[in-house]
Amino acid sequence: MSVTLGIDTGGTYTDGVVMDLDEGKIFAESKALTTRRDLSIGINECIDNLEEIDFSDIKMVSLSTTLATNATVEGQGCEVGLILIGFELEDNLPTEHYVSIQGGHDIKGNRKERLDVKEVREVVNSLQSKVDAFAVSGYLSVRNPEHEKKVKDIIQDLTDYPVVCGHELTSSLGISERTATAVLNARLIPIIADLINAVKGMMEEHNIDAPLMIVKGDGSLVSEEVAREKPIETILSGPASSIIGSTYLTDLEDGIVVDMGGTTTDVALLQDGTPSLTEKGAMVGGWLTRVKAVDMATIGIGGDSYIRVSKDHLLQVGPQRVYPLCWAVAQHRYLLDQLLEIDAEEYFPVNSQPTDILFFIKEPLHIDLTKTEEQILEIIREKPQSLYHIGKKLDKDPNLLRWNRLVNIGSVHRASLTPTDLLHVTGRMEEWNVEASKVGVKIGARRYGVEVENFIKDVEEEIYYKIALVITEMLLKDKKVEFDWKQDSLTEFLLEAIFRENKEQDELIEFSTTINLPIIAIGAPVEAYFPEIADRCNATLEIPEHSEVANAVGTVTGKVIEQVEILVKPGAESGYLVHAPGEKKMFKELEEAVEFAKDVGEKYVRERAKRSKVTDLKVNIEHEDVYSSFSQLEDKDDLYLESKIKVVAMGRPELN
Repeated sequence: MSVTLGIDTGGTYTDGVVMDLDEGKIFAESKALTTRRDLSIGINECIDNLEEIDFSDIKMVSLSTTLATNATVEGQGCEVGLILIGFELEDNLPTEHYVSIQGGHDIKGNRKERLDVKEVREVVNSLQSKVDAFAVSGYLSVRNPEHEKKVKDIIQDLTDYPVVCGHELTSSLGISERTATAVLNARLIPIIADLINAVKGMMEEHNIDAPLMIVKGDGSLVSEEVAREKPIETILSGPASSIIGSTYLTDLEDGIVVDMGGTTTDVALLQDGTPSLTEKGAMVGGWLTRVKAVDMATIGIGGDSYIRVSKDHLLQVGPQRVYPLCWAVAQHRYLLDQLLEIDAEEYFPVNSQPTDILFFIKEPLHIDLTKTEEQILEIIREKPQSLYHIGKKLDKDPNLLRWNRLVNIGSVHRASLTPTDLLHVTGRMEEWNVEASKVGVKIGARRYGVEVENFIKDVEEEIYYKIALVITEMLLKDKKVEFDWKQDSLTEFLLEAIFRENKEQDELIEFSTTINLPIIAIGAPVEAYFPEIADRCNATLEIPEHSEVANAVGTVTGKVIEQVEILVKPGAESGYLVHAPGEKKMFKELEEAVEFAKDVGEKYVRERAKRSKVTDLKVNIEHEDVYSSFSQLEDKDDLYLESKIKVVAMGRPELN
């Protein structure tokens, strides 16, 4: 038997499933809450809930996670120092700690400016007290990574911090996207390291002697070693696993897969049993990355989305995730008394929600804290406290407390009002403390200025409408239609007329839509929301058996895939230049340049696949010559532009 253990660690739940790959049989499944403070607790609880399993039979453990996606959407992770070589970016960057230095290369890979080693050392020394990791992005480093490598060596000489270079993650042009990808990768390193360490600890505790594989965003598998270096590639790995898992669970070849978790809802199109991959790279949390991933649309709405009412009485659901109040009070009963006091005081802060509660997660790394931040951590280390009561303890107005950075770096997490609380109030869920949810909803309704019933209705209306929109976005995306629901008043009017409930319409005209593919809904909250969503979309609904652990099912059915694309370009005056991973090389003849590119590409993917312990490895090489045609002119040959060499290695993980 090929018995495998699949684990999916999401922002809210950790799912586990034990399957026999030979027979396609599910032996056991389980679910436990993800414990952010110590991931090993939730993982061990999930595994302990797998009944009557002989763990010595397990031949492989495979892991997918939404933690990287959620951290990017929520702007969390460690603080990153970014060093830009030979350019400055006016675009927004996913870090506030960045410095531009001289250096860089041109499109041919030739040095543009000299790298000043003394300047690099000064920059590193100035940044290291403010950050936990470094990212390095050089101008046209994909054509020559010499300066990125040198800066990385200097950082490693001066610090023990993780360092990520742009050329290590992608060979694609696009300096803004490559820079953002490098920063996000560096930011995610401690998050994924914590997760992998927790899983390894669980395996040791249960005497599981098997390889650990991690799912990438395109649904393929890599070894834990590779995932530690490139955690950015695990962005959207949870949704990728859910698509693979839903295909297995439904036997459907075509459909709209919608995965609703605690933090996000992800939508992907399944056609002929295969999801399409992004052409430009995955867009997550407003950042376009150069990461190959399943092409999907993502929205920051889930069961544990942060429900907020502004001081102007505007309602917003997500994109941040918080602990539900019902769960928080189930863990710490005294928090109910704090909520009741907040309700009695009719406390309405300006910069936060009345129900906000801060939980200590972990100590910050290498970060200089303000006095207020130190005081907040000191108060909540022992036990969580509402923001209102933290202000009382410090004798300060809670509106003036600067606590947001502690959340962003992952040292603190919030509890507040969520859709999960609304499900408790309406009786559709009874897992934790209902009274806490009722108090929270009462406070939210008062701030919103309506009765409780209307408040619940408006929150759920927002969820139905936004998810219907993101399904529409994915379908239009497949038709190459750029979708912005607020692009003009007519578009917004039509969408609201179609998907909003009880929208006033002219009696002479009504609007509706029909989706001809089934909606395959998976995830813990889908029973509560998707019958209504499918009805508004005029689509059939499939909620498969084991849908709540579809992600875990998908983790064990993927393959290891490594690929690289190498360019051959004409030299400046003569010859042909090969831009290979980590190097460039000149040849006199095109034929020998192409052969070198094929050889180095095959060697590269084989070595990468070897790190993931692959069996039955197959390598495919595609070669395309690109010309600019002058055929309309007499006596003119086509102009050679470049050759693209794409090398793909594919195999199955080696079972123990």
